[in-house]
Parts: sequence; C-alpha cells; structure tokens
Amino acid sequence: MLRTKIAWAMTGFMLLLLLVSFGVTWFVARQEIVDSRFDVLLQALNLLEEDVRNSDAVLSLHEDSVVLERQENGEWGIIAGEVPDGTTFPINYGEPALIDDWFVVATTDGLAFGFQDRDVSNTIQALATIFLVMFFLAVLLTFLGTWWILRQGLSPLRRLTETMERITESGKLETIEVADRKDEVTTLSDGFNHMIERVEGTMEQQRRFVADVSHELKTPLTVIEGYAKLLQRWGQEDESVRAEAIDHILTESRQMRHDLIEPMLELNRFAALEQVEREEIDLAELGESIGERFLRSHGVHLPIEATGSWFGHRESLQRILVILLDNSLKYAEETSLHLKSDRIEVRDRGPVLTDDVRNRLFDRFYRLDEARDRSGSGLGLAIAKEVADLNEWTIGSRSNHPDGSIFFLTR
Repeated sequence: MLRTKIAWAMTGFMLLLLLVSFGVTWFVARQEIVDSRFDVLLQALNLLEEDVRNSDAVLSLHEDSVVLERQENGEWGIIAGEVPDGTTFPINYGEPALIDDWFVVATTDGLAFGFQDRDVSNTIQALATIFLVMFFLAVLLTFLGTWWILRQGLSPLRRLTETMERITESGKLETIEVADRKDEVTTLSDGFNHMIERVEGTMEQQRRFVADVSHELKTPLTVIEGYAKLLQRWGQEDESVRAEAIDHILTESRQMRHDLIEPMLELNRFAALEQVEREEIDLAELGESIGERFLRSHGVHLPIEATGSWFGHRESLQRILVILLDNSLKYAEETSLHLKSDRIEVRDRGPVLTDDVRNRLFDRFYRLDEARDRSGSGLGLAIAKEVADLNEWTIGSRSNHPDGSIFFLTR
C-alpha cells in the first residue's frame, strides 16, 4: 500500500539520519572521555622525561596507577604502585594508548606510566546502550507515526479507491465526500468528483441525444412507412394516390436528410477537427457576402453594420453567422447583423426568454415550445456552439430589452 511504502521510506531516512547523528555523537563523546584520561598520561610523560625518580609525584596523578622500568632483559618491571597478579598491559612509546581498560604511555628512556580505568569502558558501553535503545525507539515511533499520519492524510485516497471499485462492479457513478481542507489529496478528490459530474452530464446528454434522435426520426419514418403502405395498397391502381405517396415520401426523406442527418454529420465533422487555419477576415466584405446570400435564399434585406477585421477561421465564422441569422429569421423579427473586430451580434425582436431557456438554447435538439410546429431539428445552435468552442470563441445569448434576443460572439 502507498502509506506503507511511504512509512518505510521515511523510516529508512530516519534510520540513516539517526545512524549518522548517533555515530557522530558517540564518537565525539568517547573522544572527550578518552582525551580527559590522556591528559593525565601526558602529565606523567612530562614528569618521567624530567627523570623524576620519586614515583610519588607520578602516582599521585591517578589512583591505581603504576610506574614501570624496562629491565636489562627487555621486560618491564614495576618500580612503584601495585597491580593484581597476572595483569599485563601493552606499552606504547611516545604516544598515549588505550587498549582494553589500560591507559599507558612510555618514554624512550625506559620508563612507563599506566593505569587501568574501567569507568571509561563502562561509560562508553552505557552510552552505546542508550543510543541503541533510543535508536530502536526512534525508528519504531517514526514508522508508526508516519503510518498513522499517512492513514489519516490519505483517507480520501482510500475512499477514492473504494468508490472506483464500486463503480467498476456496479457500473453506477458516485462521488466521494471531501474534507474541508486544502491539500493535494483534497484537490485530487475534488478533481475526481468534477470528473464524475462531467461524465454523468455527458452520459445524460448521450441518453437525451439518443432519445431525441429516436423521437425526431420516428415521425418522418412513420410518415414514410404510411405512404409506402398506401402506395403498396392503392398506388398500382390509382395514379393520383401513387403520385401523392411518392411526393410525400420524397418530401419527408429530403426534410429528414436536410434537417437531421446533415446537421448531425456537420456537428460530428466540426467536433472531429483538431485545429483550424486562421486568417485575417475583412468584416465589411463578409457582411456583404452574408447579405447577398440571405437576399437570394430568404428574400430579405438584412441591416448590416461592419467595421474592422476578424482573425480566425473563415468557414467557421460564416457557418456561425448563417446559423444565428437563420434562427433569428425563423423565430423573430427585425433581425440585424453587427460586425466588429472584437464582438459580433445578431439582434432581433421576438419572444421574451427566461434565463433557464437561454441556458438551454445551445443544447442539442432543444427547441422552444412555440416552435414545435416549425421546421428544423434543434441542432443549429448546438452546431454554432461546437464551432465556437473549436475556435476558442465565446458564444452566448442575452435579452434585447424590452423583447427579443441578442446572440453574440467574442474572441
């Protein structure tokens, strides 16, 4: 588990830190204790080098000490002080030495001074034992403390894992409870909840999309099926019935293709684009072209104001304007187009819309209740929104007081 791995990592780091700190502390403490005894040896060495044969001055430097002299046979004999029988100790010329419990120093003139101090060994051993106990306690507490802190801190991750497992098993989306705090884990939990909300929204949109498509296809297919049956039953004998049935079948087929299939293909085509080519677009020239197009197709003269230029994808901008103008001419009156370098608006006078309605205007297949008997599939504004998002433009709608709407496009 993640918290166990982090706990072991922190314990390993603490282990290294304690080894270094305890090692340095133990070495310094031991050196200080030994150096305090070496000072006695150095004093004895100075006295011996002055050829002080009165050993009392040397022996007074430390209790249980001895003065030795090298004999002619090379062995060392005790000339002052006493030691237990069988005691031996090494001799080190010129420099104080500590071997086992013996502190010894000898001169080149054949004199030596030494003493045995078990307190040094006992103190060093006690210090090492204390350090060892503290070391194990610190390591244990570090592991347990880190593990507990991580368990508390990573509890949102545990809940996140459990939630994902439940989602995998049941297929039902759900969010997790997020604590009121600011850290990376909380940010991750918030991100997961936002992702779930977006997935739920997407799934709901897909369900609504399928339902809307099914509903939109049901009517024309029913009409086509009805006239096909009429053609099958009476069309072979009655020429007028045959002509009427064929005419309605063609009409419904064309309308289904024009109002539903082609807009859906166009919507998917723009959604599949990853990037678009941008250029400088003269708005006056674009406005003139749009005006001529609607004069030919709708027979209306659009009031158009155009100044400046717009940097972007020409086909995208044209498609958005055609959709907005066509939508306005279909459902409102007094439509006008206003083109500026930083903002484009289509203004009209028509139905008064609530904020909830305006928030849904760019949803797929959404149509006003007053427009249910009109042509169209409700995909036009959804296509405009998709194209605007592709170009990183902002499209929206607001009220045109006292009635009507203003559809705007900004960069």
